[in-house]
Amino acid sequence: MVDMAMNEMNAKSIADDLADFLGDHPGQLARVHSVFPHAVNLLIGEYELITLTNQGDIPPMGVLVDRGETFTKLIKTGDEILLDVDHFRAVSRAFTMDLRDAETWKTGSMLSIDGRPVADIARIRLTLIRWLAKQPAQGLLPLLPRLARQSLDHKPANDNIYSRYIANDLEVFTRAINISDWECALRLADRLIGFGIGSTPSCDDFLAAYLVILKIADRLNPGRFPWVPEFNQSIAHKAKNRTTLISATMLKHAADGKISQIHQQLIQTCLFNKNGELLHFADLVMKHGATSGGDFLLGLICALEWYQAAITNTEKEGERAWVEPNQPQPMPGI
Repeated sequence: MVDMAMNEMNAKSIADDLADFLGDHPGQLARVHSVFPHAVNLLIGEYELITLTNQGDIPPMGVLVDRGETFTKLIKTGDEILLDVDHFRAVSRAFTMDLRDAETWKTGSMLSIDGRPVADIARIRLTLIRWLAKQPAQGLLPLLPRLARQSLDHKPANDNIYSRYIANDLEVFTRAINISDWECALRLADRLIGFGIGSTPSCDDFLAAYLVILKIADRLNPGRFPWVPEFNQSIAHKAKNRTTLISATMLKHAADGKISQIHQQLIQTCLFNKNGELLHFADLVMKHGATSGGDFLLGLICALEWYQAAITNTEKEGERAWVEPNQPQPMPGI
């Protein structure tokens, strides 16, 4: 006899986009796409993924559950799951998840912050660079000195075949972004998307950081970066056929300015000084996946370089354009 209680879970929190989806589409049938010790991905149709996790970092279209027990003991790839507003239930297995007491997490809260960033971006970026230089040189991290364009006392060893192969493309991509050559950046993206190993290849994690920062910049400066929506959606569209479904889903959300909760807290700290300890959140992100955290942090450091320059230029243009009423403009050359 199966002990049903052993396979019951309670949701601690649910992403607001998933809550809205369930409210609009009750009774959906999903299939278990992939099962990991601390996460399960449910597939609806061909492209829509829902993530269940027990590690404290809830993603968009995700649920955080209250049990630390490995998912591999509870559910299997291919299982069918009935999704309803207040519960999930396996069709042919003793597994249920209660959503009724789950708190709602706002996935797009970074895009609803009013006002300009208050953090010292240059100082924060340098702090991240120096801290990241002391971390294990995995994934793309051997490229930190080159991509961050920063002289470091402690340099990661460049012994990674993947990073060596893609180094030139990554550098050209970052420089193209910095000089607003978006067509070049999109051409480079064709080579970057899907490059690396794992369910979210290294370059996808790198790109995700860029997409989120670009979206935030566009939100905080209406009309200043009109190319951002098309650029971000182009990356998301390319990813559908160039990388894993899990990674394509991550890039789709990032293009809309959405990222998992801990990554969001780190970015809020970088830009708005919202959550206190910068390196505390950097360390939490660093622990995400085998190399995903470090690859994302490297992308964030590069994206912040563009952000700092772009916002500085925006502010200078605003100062030049603004003239106090009844105050004569200076003559050229004076």
